[in-house]
Amino acid sequence: MNRTSLLAATALAALPLAAAAQERPVAIQNVRILTLEGAPIERGTVVLRGGKIEAVGREVTVPAGARIEDGKGGTVMPGLVSAWFRIEQAGPRTQELPGRGGRRGPRGPMPTPGPSATPVNLAASKAAASLYANQEVFADLLGLGVTTLGYAPSGQGFPGRGAVLNPAGRTAAALTVDDAAFVLVAPAANTRAKELLKGELDKAAKVLAARKAPPPASQPATAPGSQPAGAPASQPAAPAAPPAQAPQGRPGPAPAGTPGAPQGGSQPQPQKDPNVEVLADLLDGKARAFLEVGSANDLIHYLDAVGSVRFPTVVIAARGGGSEGRLDEVLDQVKELKAPVLLPTALPTAPFTRDLVNQARRLHDAGIEVGFHLGNSKEGVRQLFFRLMELVRCGLPAEAALRGVTLAPAKMLGLDRSLGSLKVGKDADLLLFSGDPLDPASRLVKVWHKGQEVKKDPTR
Repeated sequence: MNRTSLLAATALAALPLAAAAQERPVAIQNVRILTLEGAPIERGTVVLRGGKIEAVGREVTVPAGARIEDGKGGTVMPGLVSAWFRIEQAGPRTQELPGRGGRRGPRGPMPTPGPSATPVNLAASKAAASLYANQEVFADLLGLGVTTLGYAPSGQGFPGRGAVLNPAGRTAAALTVDDAAFVLVAPAANTRAKELLKGELDKAAKVLAARKAPPPASQPATAPGSQPAGAPASQPAAPAAPPAQAPQGRPGPAPAGTPGAPQGGSQPQPQKDPNVEVLADLLDGKARAFLEVGSANDLIHYLDAVGSVRFPTVVIAARGGGSEGRLDEVLDQVKELKAPVLLPTALPTAPFTRDLVNQARRLHDAGIEVGFHLGNSKEGVRQLFFRLMELVRCGLPAEAALRGVTLAPAKMLGLDRSLGSLKVGKDADLLLFSGDPLDPASRLVKVWHKGQEVKKDPTR
């Protein structure tokens, strides 16, 4: 046997061993478990196998051959879910100009244009199509416990569809879990944007009505020379019209039955607009919208533009507040949408004062489900738990704060059946802290993603 054959045989023999190591269960013992779907479990155990949670509880039988992980009295909670993630660079920053630049040599790169501020309907376009996978931010966020990302397009009007990303992916295909997770609706407080929203949704409503309309009844064909139905029997049949003669040098009309000829006088169907079709899916409840507003003023203008039109919606508060109003100041309008709200974690101040306002607590007390922005960089995520501590100190329940970065955003993305809480059968995305996650002395010890421990990069 030559060297190449020997190496191949060795590699094949190692495959079952690697698969066995992959399937070997992991038991995390001696931990406080925050399931976020019930009361905390003290001194419990979590068993992971095949990328899923196999068992959770205080009295759990550890499978034979499991690798034991001693949590040393720390706390286990679900992995972080970022429902609203943007990166400045979704693709290579520059593009080369063809040709030469004269005496100074080849022309250098020019900046790739960013999203337009003009409201447009590009609802069928997908943000994941421009995703640039070779960016350190994905590994950085995963190392800090962000196990799922909702990647949003930028722009006004209907700028496109957002995606669900797996930050462990090394390529664009491996990163992208769902390239059509939601439709972004980004209104603005101006006439042009409001007219676009209303006009495009009106078109979508007509498309949806046409979809649901019953098909037209077909008319029975009448044979040449036969009597039409209901005609008197004594009436002679009309003579068949002579075939039309085409002018000399021009082809005549194709006879009936010829491929390409209109059948029964039918007209060619108008071409469908894919962007309007996506909005029709939205009105039909087959898609989810993320409504990005900068203030209460933006929300009021949006409601004025769309009138009574409603569809499944998540409200994204891009800013905490300001002079144009916070969402907790328009609770009736927020409740009217029957939508969860994603907020920044920073505490805004009341206008023209230094008084801090906990709008997350106000929305929560009003019965509105609240989630939080996690940040678009490792620096932002590192401050996340400190910001949550501030919200809890100012009155937000601790469980609501933690649900706001796990289960609530998972629901917003439609992924709560597999993410967001520690429950048997869900994905094994877990964080192990040395103490309570909302204790300033606690630190993140380990991260598991789909049952695999995330190895820390010593260079970061």
